[in-house]
Amino acid sequence: MAAPHVVKGLVAITGGTGFIGRRVVARLLDSGWRVRALVRRREPWLAQAGAEVVDGALEDAASLGALVESAQAVVHCAGAITARSRSEFVKINRDGTAALAAAIVAQPRPPRLLLMSSLAAREPDLSPYAASKRMAEEAARQTLAGKVDFCIVRPPAVYGPGDRATLPVFRQIRKGLLFVPAAEARFSLLYVDDLAEIVTGLLEGSPWDGATMEPDDGSGGYSWADLARIASGHLDRRVRTVPVPWLALWLPAACAQIVGIALRRAPLLTLGKLRELYHADWTCRAPVGAPLPAAASRVTFDNGFAATLAWYMQRKWL
Repeated sequence: MAAPHVVKGLVAITGGTGFIGRRVVARLLDSGWRVRALVRRREPWLAQAGAEVVDGALEDAASLGALVESAQAVVHCAGAITARSRSEFVKINRDGTAALAAAIVAQPRPPRLLLMSSLAAREPDLSPYAASKRMAEEAARQTLAGKVDFCIVRPPAVYGPGDRATLPVFRQIRKGLLFVPAAEARFSLLYVDDLAEIVTGLLEGSPWDGATMEPDDGSGGYSWADLARIASGHLDRRVRTVPVPWLALWLPAACAQIVGIALRRAPLLTLGKLRELYHADWTCRAPVGAPLPAAASRVTFDNGFAATLAWYMQRKWL
């Protein structure tokens, strides 16, 4: 006879319709949590999956209050990856986090907060995005420290089926050429389902006490040559890396940034993004504070590449 389905409590989530947020919502529901999601636009799958929906936005105090009411925990995944200006990054990432933290402490029994940040927050001087993510962390600490239990999770590059951010890399690899920064660098990766599992494990674990955690796949990091070698093994053809000097991308990035400002659009390539791309060390470090949940079966890029590539090809994204 199947084990009874035990409801563990209510988790409120922002960004539940994004690439990472969708996986977190699904994993929480599968684990027996009730989920309440803040959304700007309704998506039928949320209700169909069993999640409660709150219409609203981070700048709307009333909807934030409705989101966190009676919740045991809040998972804050919402944020801007691209923006038209530094001020827009700050408004969404820092001010949105500050508003959510204020809504949490206003509750009679405040829920604890898991802030989904970014490894970029470790290097705030590189880009407006990185600076805004560090500001978001600081806003959470200033509002919650000594009042509410919280933790900060800084994932590295997250990939997996359904991700559009890493799709260009997979398209290049599929063609046998991978254009990479002409600089020695190592970086960590994390499969999206593993990140969702980590979030669930943290919610079921001991108090966090303001810990900052940088989860990865346990590999110790990769170089671009490692990715090409792993991909070559799956494609049965050699994937060549093509080093691209910084100066070759500086002018296109500067132009894209200027055009984006003029047209009030968020460019994909900016000088800040270029500095992030050429940074030498994006490998994760040991957590400061509470430990991460056990990682017995993390998906390394060897297996994650195969699963993601198969998903892209099945849906003809490549």
